[in-house]
Amino acid sequence: MTTRAELPLADGGTLIAHVTALPHGRLRYVVRAPHVRGTFIVVPEHLQDGTVVPSTVRVQYGDGAEPVGYYEHRPDEPVVYGVRVHGWTGDLDPASVPDGYFLGQYATNLRDNHVHRQLTSAVRRRTEAVIRAIVGHWYTLPQREALLRSAAKVKAPALAEHEAEKAAKAEAEAADLQQQRALARRKLNAVLGIARRIPRPVLRPNPVPVRLPLVDDRGQPMGSVRVTEVTVDESVRGSVVYEVTGARVHGRFTVGRDIYRPLPLPEGIWVAYGHARQAHFEDEREHEPTVNGVRLNGAWNRDTIDDLTATAPKELPARVRTSRTTGHSAPSATARRASAVLRALALHYLARPDVEALQLAAAQDNVLGQRADARRELRKLRERHRAAEQRARAHRTRERQYRSLTVSVADSRDALPALVA
Repeated sequence: MTTRAELPLADGGTLIAHVTALPHGRLRYVVRAPHVRGTFIVVPEHLQDGTVVPSTVRVQYGDGAEPVGYYEHRPDEPVVYGVRVHGWTGDLDPASVPDGYFLGQYATNLRDNHVHRQLTSAVRRRTEAVIRAIVGHWYTLPQREALLRSAAKVKAPALAEHEAEKAAKAEAEAADLQQQRALARRKLNAVLGIARRIPRPVLRPNPVPVRLPLVDDRGQPMGSVRVTEVTVDESVRGSVVYEVTGARVHGRFTVGRDIYRPLPLPEGIWVAYGHARQAHFEDEREHEPTVNGVRLNGAWNRDTIDDLTATAPKELPARVRTSRTTGHSAPSATARRASAVLRALALHYLARPDVEALQLAAAQDNVLGQRADARRELRKLRERHRAAEQRARAHRTRERQYRSLTVSVADSRDALPALVA
């Protein structure tokens, strides 16, 4: 059924509109006004991740269903001041249409040669006045809610599936975060347990040197070195500083547990060139060793000792200092001998009778910081887990709302008997 409406225009004149309900909640306005004639269609915008029932509308210029090609004219496109207006204007809040400059980039003048032209200021202002009038009329219709629901039913099945997919993704994320929370809780409990443990005594430095054989990664002998303990569990907790001489090696090495440990109780190994005063990076250490006459610096850190042998790992870090803050890799022969020394010292350290006491000392060195980090991580995971659960519940609610908008044949035809004249 078509009704007739007379609508005042903000910039002067009266617009005569013949209004017809179309399928899927769309409303056609065939208008005549001073310097304006043609068809406008008001379409409720039903968008992904938008409101379940559309809250904004789009005004289509010209008759016919969507979509059409970007360079295709619609039937009866509006002609304003002799200019044919093509495209559409979307994202309009019918309760508050802007006063101006809202047509957007998709409202153009499409010429017959398929060239899009910008609308002139006069055409734009007149078109905006028409849109404000017809959208304002649409907003006052008593059948507006029925139009919105009719439009919502069309895309409801697809949008319900979209919400179901997002809900499933959020639920999977929540399940993963739940597991991460359990791991973080166990880590925090382990840190708290380490903090409560009574420190165990460590052995004093043994002044008697020992001789360690060196082998390369193929098991070939490379001589031996004499190793003397200098300090035990001093500057770097849980570490031992060794003085090493012989087999073209001279200087000190610091051996302890891995400093970048993923677990509260360190399970790996750390060997630094020189007498370390702190676990992390130092520009220069005292008594840095020379190997094959080359002074080396840096450190080797490994978070596991499972595969540590006299011949493996094959190649370990060996850095030659060129200045206080720069350096480069050592020659291959030097790196080969340095790797043999690092492996031998690491195994010698791990064979100590007080190795467990040193391990606990290393773990307790930063236990307060580890406890704070573990609690902070657990708090962040808890917040993320709750947010994921909330998103999952919200998407499931929206999915149910979309599925409740059942589509019937009668509704899909939008059998609205009448619009207000």
